[in-house]
Amino acid sequence: MAKPATVEHVVTLMLENRSFDHMLGLFPNKQVDGLLGANGIDIDPRFKNDVTAGKSKQTIPEQKGAAFFTDKTQIDRQGFGGPAHSYPAATMQLYSDEAPSNFPDPAPLSGFAQSYYNQLIHDVQIKNPTTDQIAVPMTAFETTQLPVLWQLAQEFCVCDQWYSEVPGPTQPNRLFVHAATSAGFVHNVWNQPFTNQTVYEALDKVGHDWAVFYFDLRDSDSFPQIKQRVNRVLPFASFQAQAQQGTLPSYSFLCPRYNEPKSPADPPPNSQHAPYDVRNGENLIADVYEALRGGPLWEKTLLIITYDEHGGYYDHVSPPATNVASPDGLTSPTESDQEQAKKSPKNAYLLKPPYKFDFKRLGFRVPAVLVSPWIPRGSVAKDAYQHTSILATLRDLFGIGVLTERDRQAKSFASTLSLSAARTDTPQLLNRPPMQPGASAEALAAPPTDQQQDMWPLLSQLDGHPDSGKVTRPPKTRAEATDYIQERLLAHEAYHRARRRKATYRISHQSGRYAWKLHDENGKVIAASPHDYRTRGEAEHHIAKMRDLAPFAAQTDPA
Repeated sequence: MAKPATVEHVVTLMLENRSFDHMLGLFPNKQVDGLLGANGIDIDPRFKNDVTAGKSKQTIPEQKGAAFFTDKTQIDRQGFGGPAHSYPAATMQLYSDEAPSNFPDPAPLSGFAQSYYNQLIHDVQIKNPTTDQIAVPMTAFETTQLPVLWQLAQEFCVCDQWYSEVPGPTQPNRLFVHAATSAGFVHNVWNQPFTNQTVYEALDKVGHDWAVFYFDLRDSDSFPQIKQRVNRVLPFASFQAQAQQGTLPSYSFLCPRYNEPKSPADPPPNSQHAPYDVRNGENLIADVYEALRGGPLWEKTLLIITYDEHGGYYDHVSPPATNVASPDGLTSPTESDQEQAKKSPKNAYLLKPPYKFDFKRLGFRVPAVLVSPWIPRGSVAKDAYQHTSILATLRDLFGIGVLTERDRQAKSFASTLSLSAARTDTPQLLNRPPMQPGASAEALAAPPTDQQQDMWPLLSQLDGHPDSGKVTRPPKTRAEATDYIQERLLAHEAYHRARRRKATYRISHQSGRYAWKLHDENGKVIAASPHDYRTRGEAEHHIAKMRDLAPFAAQTDPA
């Protein structure tokens, strides 16, 4: 479709681990494919799971009133407090079997409660879980519980057929939103560098700028070519400042706060990853919206709010399992998985049937809300979208190329920007829930959480620190872990800023046209003009967009 001339900035906020039905299944719009029955009030009784508990069986219906945070009695010894969402667990939730011999389509979606019951027995070590405890993945939030997300859904556009890319955990799905592939992995491999081309390089090639904004950990650090761009990987406060000043790049990707605070007075995690309080994530969504709404770029901006994967929570819609393009022909287990299994018996599980996957099925539905003054109020997008639809939309808006077969196939949602004039009735401020306090001093003195330990290897991707390239043991406490993360981030940034002071660039002139090349500290060409220019000023203007590759580069050609 033709590019909507009014949209010049796209912002993606990707939160954590919640299914569509869990967050928006009770949304009171008859067009939305949610949980409500014919009367529009009660949950359809078809939405339920059976559980075998010892010698007895019980039925767990989908129900209203999801908890804001996980009860401490259901948090295991490693601090993990949500339904399992590994690839085997997701397969169990789909088919009631972690390694089925066949994959019926549609999937029966019958194993959510059983998967969580097994988790409570074996991981949390509750001998006789109550019905309320087992029902956690079968709960949905009500009208008043999520005022920010629901207000935006009412004011703008709900996508009720938006799917994650992999029926599994965080990192594979986040890799897809950056690179349209997870390189064959269906499990988290935070210590694995990925050299796949990303959307950021695709934007570079067509002259559009970008930035990744973060609080603590950044999933973009998995890409060596991106982690070096320290002038484009910035704290969240920079996003708020740029939104206010009207200097946001063409594309912004926002990572939430994953980790526990350093002290009880500091802000708590706002990723909405269980066991953390979803109300703090609600406030993050409001912060992002209000920064954009109050800035000069509002009428030129599209905000995408979505979630990386379902987090083990029930959804009643079977994910697409036919005509789904493999991004690159790679399958799980990967060659790396096989090598890891050879090195250590503890990794042998990666080669077993529960980890066999060909990437020809999508993951579960996740919440997705599109926000722009060019979207009609109360819209419901019924087309099937997925995380790589973000890349397809950037292709429509900014002319980026194709990364893999997956984003080639993905459907763009640029058509939702359908108004002929920007709305003037969009809310300035949102109805926020109160911010919830951070962890107690006692909690911060406890060992690092499972989530901290799981994402800890991501720090091995950072440079400039004595521990660079290493997966070190986390500190003894959660507060120390947060300190250490900050230490590594600061060392990484200082290292790359110092390194780039030795870079150079050169503008050449031939046959009346100008071109440029940017060299790193070793003289290697790290960027070059995609075409030539009529004037030196045009060449200087374009290289300025790329100077973050080497922000202190000295010019070596005659002026």
